[in-house]
Amino acid sequence: MSEWRGIEEFLAVVRYGSFTAAGRKLGVSKSFVSKTVQELEDRLGAQLLIRTTRRFSLTDAGKMFHAECAALQERLRNAEYAVSRYSTDPVGRLRIGLSDIFGSDYMSTLLADFSRANPGIKIEPIAYLDEGDVAQERFDLVIRYGTLPDSNRKARMFGYLSHCLCAAPDYVERHGWPDSPHALKKFDCLTDLSSAFFFNDGVEVKVDPRWRSNSGIALRSAARRGLGIASLPVSILIDSLNDGSLVALDAEWSYYDRECWVVYSPGIMPAATRAFIDYLVESIPRVKVRPDMAATIERRL
Repeated sequence: MSEWRGIEEFLAVVRYGSFTAAGRKLGVSKSFVSKTVQELEDRLGAQLLIRTTRRFSLTDAGKMFHAECAALQERLRNAEYAVSRYSTDPVGRLRIGLSDIFGSDYMSTLLADFSRANPGIKIEPIAYLDEGDVAQERFDLVIRYGTLPDSNRKARMFGYLSHCLCAAPDYVERHGWPDSPHALKKFDCLTDLSSAFFFNDGVEVKVDPRWRSNSGIALRSAARRGLGIASLPVSILIDSLNDGSLVALDAEWSYYDRECWVVYSPGIMPAATRAFIDYLVESIPRVKVRPDMAATIERRL
């Protein structure tokens, strides 16, 4: 038997002044209210109401019990209201997993703009290095790239993470550019820990890299210093392309476009989560980004 059984009926009797009125408000019969309150008194081992033909009065135990239960009922109403706000208003905490492999500065800028427009949401961007190690349940949302593994999570595509080949101008002046993916084996290569370059249509080229790192920012620094050619997202090359410290190869074969996904749990979606997903979809064009778009991206940020 529920510990709350009878309490709602008891509170209604006191609030509305009679068993009949309480039953009418609760949508049950007078006899049901009377029986349920009697069961409550039996369970408590104390008389709460002194009943007469036309009226009732509270015992001392009834007065004390009523005060405590009425306060609990009000707290319950407040708790229900507070919880309901999560589904209607963009409030609460939003913990978001961002890939640090390719640099989280671009996504962090978008997050900062979203946070400024939604002061009721507390943002927690958490960087991760390996998507395989991400415990999705630790996050409200996770930003992932490329083909998604099968799971019970839901996802929405909001753009592309487009990679291009880049190098310092003096390196290109001395060595030129490769004319095909496999020609990269003749150049100084800067790669992630896979020691490979990836391109559209599933093309993968294994190389013997001069430099390897699981950080896109570190690979960008190495490229800026003229150590070789890297394949990096245009989104983290914006400043370097615009200031001329890096140049990009503009050849269609040299690009690698990965879908960007925001992944979230199934079920009732909090308003804060829904607001951020909508913001991503509305803010980021679903186009494959190319180096000549860097200036446009910088202005947008």
